[in-house]
Amino acid sequence: MPRGKRKPEQQDAQQAQQRRRRAQPKRSTSEEEIKSISESLSERLIQALGLDLIGLKAVDIKDIVYSIVGSLAESRSSKLTEEAAMKRIVAMKDNLFKTIAASLLSSGRPLTREQLEFIVAYAPEIAGRAAPYLYREAVRLRADDIIGSLRALWSQYGRPTPVECPRCGFRAVTPDLTCIVCGAQLSEGELKRHLNFASLLQGLASRLHPRLVEEIISAGYVVLDDDVRPPSMAPGRASQ
Repeated sequence: MPRGKRKPEQQDAQQAQQRRRRAQPKRSTSEEEIKSISESLSERLIQALGLDLIGLKAVDIKDIVYSIVGSLAESRSSKLTEEAAMKRIVAMKDNLFKTIAASLLSSGRPLTREQLEFIVAYAPEIAGRAAPYLYREAVRLRADDIIGSLRALWSQYGRPTPVECPRCGFRAVTPDLTCIVCGAQLSEGELKRHLNFASLLQGLASRLHPRLVEEIISAGYVVLDDDVRPPSMAPGRASQ
């Protein structure tokens, strides 16, 4: 059966309803509301996430929280409530912690041991790249246990070289015998002793052609993957 035409009064009612919907203001979150929610959440998050245990206060995270709350408000067509924002931030706390770790590093202020542990635990990639700075902080704090973790993170996320520094233990010695991490200027003799070069050379003599051994002795040597090789056997990334 064909549909009957709508009565004029029905069409008028539907059009009036559509006009009312369009006329209703969107329930967006104002700038003042975003600021108010951010200030309140900064206080709450310090306690809820244990950030007070690493010496942080609400003022230390207020800019980070404001940025997050602003992004949450922009992504919603309805008004953002404080509780909704709190739940979202707590659910994404790992990202929050990583941002806080980066903020601690960029602040330029001396770190506490708790803050150093926080950065290593929650932002390992950042810690690996910032290992030279964090190493100096760990030495100042006498946090030898954290230095061990930094060595592993440097090897994974930093700029490791084939040669381990005899002073700090990081694989960070450059071709000019400078350590990227601790800044030590090494002598060739110190590096040879650390590598137990004499023993390595004896081992090489038993498995390399005598001509290559002569090259190592006369023309220099290359350390690569805990091994000693003559320059002619080293790839481009080797370190003399």
